[in-house]
Amino acid sequence: MGLNILIPEINNKPENTKDAVISILTIEWPLTLRGIFYKIKKQYSYSSSYQSVYKAVKELCEAGILNEKNKSYEINIEWIKKLQSFTDIVETNYYAKQRIHSISGVSESKSSEDLIILNFDTIFDAEKYLYYFMKNELLKKKDDKICFKMNSEWRPIFYFRAEYNYYKKLIKKGHKFYFLCSGNSQLENFSKEFYKSLGIKYKFTKENFANDTIAFSDYFIQIFIPAELKREMSELLKKNNVLKLLENVLQKNSVIKVIINKDAHLANEIKKQIK
Repeated sequence: MGLNILIPEINNKPENTKDAVISILTIEWPLTLRGIFYKIKKQYSYSSSYQSVYKAVKELCEAGILNEKNKSYEINIEWIKKLQSFTDIVETNYYAKQRIHSISGVSESKSSEDLIILNFDTIFDAEKYLYYFMKNELLKKKDDKICFKMNSEWRPIFYFRAEYNYYKKLIKKGHKFYFLCSGNSQLENFSKEFYKSLGIKYKFTKENFANDTIAFSDYFIQIFIPAELKREMSELLKKNNVLKLLENVLQKNSVIKVIINKDAHLANEIKKQIK
């Protein structure tokens, strides 16, 4: 099945018959051809003939975008998954390119190969980038060790089913995760139990780290969060105040610096230390 990009604007009148068919089937499914035709007429006051709707549905089926069963049609979920994977990769690449900042002694071509320096406005922005970056790399590989060393762990508080499935998928590919965390608040104990339920190794430590660290594949990543934000994050986690954690820390404008080194030897040494 080839990857076809046909993304109608939701809540706007479709520009063509194929867009109209997809839009209708995002709201109600499965529908017969006649059902699709009358729904388009009613929903969008569309002037397409029955023949044009038939042709559009047939072509969408041939492209693998729709599935037909018992003369009824629905969107092919595998097409949705491929489209989602494609957009994840595009968003990651474009997001990274926009965030690269040159520093003294590092050219852009150099930074794109061995060293990337990124400045983010918020912790959430940095986390979003790293999630996509790691996802894109790890889904290509098997049997890697992914090691985290952090002062606080807050991410599972905001996880959706997609993140849960992400870990399950990576574990099925033979990846193993190791977390070392300084914080031991009630919320961080929740994170520990969440990870342990997936078979992920997680341990608390009394050591405070100058920066958060991630090592996986050939990458060694350092995340530098301003001291005042780190302190406030720790305090709000202890108070179980998720709303203020979101507003006053994770979404607060600041300078979050992420340094990504591609160095297999260094990455392996960091993995050994964390394990």
